[in-house]
Amino acid sequence: MQGVIRTLLVAPPAALITGGLILLMVSLIEFADRELDKSPVIKLPDIVMPDEEIRSQRSVEKPQKPELDDTPPPEVPEQAFDQIDGNATVGQLGAPSEVATDLDLSIGAGLAASDGEYLPIVKVAPRYPRAALSRGLEGYVILEYTVTKSGTVRDPVVIESSSSIFDSSAIDSAKRYKYKPRVVDGEAIEVPGVQTRIVFQLQK
Repeated sequence: MQGVIRTLLVAPPAALITGGLILLMVSLIEFADRELDKSPVIKLPDIVMPDEEIRSQRSVEKPQKPELDDTPPPEVPEQAFDQIDGNATVGQLGAPSEVATDLDLSIGAGLAASDGEYLPIVKVAPRYPRAALSRGLEGYVILEYTVTKSGTVRDPVVIESSSSIFDSSAIDSAKRYKYKPRVVDGEAIEVPGVQTRIVFQLQK
């Protein structure tokens, strides 16, 4: 009798639990079988950039390469002088002249054996400055220097010039001058304060 009562007490809760489990399993099965949302997917179109060369609107002009004048200035040979002229004019760009290259400048030779004033033997025409030549400039330079005992030129300085563009060329030329030195009592002496005027002229 007690067994029957116990069975009646346990049966209803067990039935409820079993029914609940069955309902839960059915709902899970239905959820698993439910079809997914088949709404259409919006696909964005592919954006393709055109192959176009981008050119800068700003143009930079390249400077033209300057043309260099490689033509050397005309060579002017040395000029020989056979008279005393402290203000001799040299440097004219023109016809060539012969150069005295075999002159004996020693004190004991020929004309130099006797007493006398200094004598210009060789004066070198200056090289025409390239800058003055390209601009067609002419001018002059007055130099002062010392004629040494051996007949060379020492310490040439510019005391007057029409343009400093000619100074360096005139000084270089004077350094190559040759003189018969001044002789007094058979002995050569220096002559300071000798002046020479060098003229730069273009060939007409």
